[in-house]
Amino acid sequence: MDNQRKNTFKEDLMRNFKQLKESRAESVAEELEIIYRRKIEDLCHLIRNYDRDRENIILDLSPVNALSGAVVPSDFKADDFMMKDLEIGRNKRDALINLQIMTERYVELFGDLNDGGVAQRTLEANKMEA
Repeated sequence: MDNQRKNTFKEDLMRNFKQLKESRAESVAEELEIIYRRKIEDLCHLIRNYDRDRENIILDLSPVNALSGAVVPSDFKADDFMMKDLEIGRNKRDALINLQIMTERYVELFGDLNDGGVAQRTLEANKMEA
């Protein structure tokens, strides 16, 4: 990323609002950067939780205890399973889209995201681009 694109948010504030002092622009830009960073981290965590939820609905098919044996087919509700799986999938997709948008916008506004690559790895693991 070239230096001209870094900190465009702060530069835009200073250019568009001449009465806004540089220190105020820095303060506003820093606060917004923190909010973006937190949202990106929250989305990464949420996406990992959706993956765990999907694993858990499969684990819920396991017998209640070792003596009870396999799940009785009459107790299994395929429609409920499918709807829950679909809901988790939709929620995960929406979170991935939000993460992609937030990551791209963060880079545009503030420069490289130095999060250890967590956001990038999350997107790549789910076949999304940052």
